[in-house]
Formats: sequence, C-alpha cells, structure tokens
Amino acid sequence: FILTAIQTAELHLRCRLYSSSWSKPCQVTVLTQCSDRSRRAKRFPVPESLMDCATVQPYVHNCGVTLHEGRHTYQFCVFFKRHRHLRTNQLLSTDHIFRGDAVVMRIGSSAGHVVNMRSRDNSLADFIMDR
Repeated sequence: FILTAIQTAELHLRCRLYSSSWSKPCQVTVLTQCSDRSRRAKRFPVPESLMDCATVQPYVHNCGVTLHEGRHTYQFCVFFKRHRHLRTNQLLSTDHIFRGDAVVMRIGSSAGHVVNMRSRDNSLADFIMDR
C-alpha cells in the first residue's frame, strides 16, 4: 500500500491589507490554493495568514462588494476579523471603532474568482473601505 501526495497548485495574488498594526494600507501577496493547474481552476485564498491574533479569533468573515463606476462594474471580496478583544484598526475607524484586520481581493469579471489586483484597484479598495 503506497500513499502518494497530491500536490495542489498555489498562487501568490496581490491584495490590499488594512492591518491594525500599520499606519496605512499596503498591497501584499496572499497565498491562494487552486483546485488544479488550469486557468479555470477554483481559487481559495488564505487571508488568515495575513491577519493577527489567531488565538482571539481563528476564523475570518467575508463579504462580496460590487462597485459601479460609470459603465464599469468592479467586484471585490472583503475578508475581515472583527472582535471586541482585537486591536483597534485606525485605518478603518472613522465614524465607528473597528477592531481587527481586513483584506480586499479583486474578483475577475469573466472567471468569477479572485485575481491579482491592479494599481487602480488599490484606490477602489480604499474607497470601499471608507464606506
């Protein structure tokens, strides 16, 4: 009886991190597991690898955001931790206190899964997170 390891494809995709430890948001890469090596493979990002305090809150929330700008439509996925025992995030605490970190990833228009963020997407992500 021989066990063989199944290798999953991995990507490092650009995303926007709003860390409670930092004074400004930053573009970073996040590990993304793929179901196979094809272009149509399902992609599963691992945003918890970028966020602090796994012992306080080990799970991550997520929500989809659609932004309409003229005739263009942009889709993003926002991953975040929010808990009263997490550190206050000054980047996201404008009208209310937000405790935790957030990661924004772009959803591709044709593929429907997470893709690399482009330079323009950073300003759109900042706009979303200001709301």
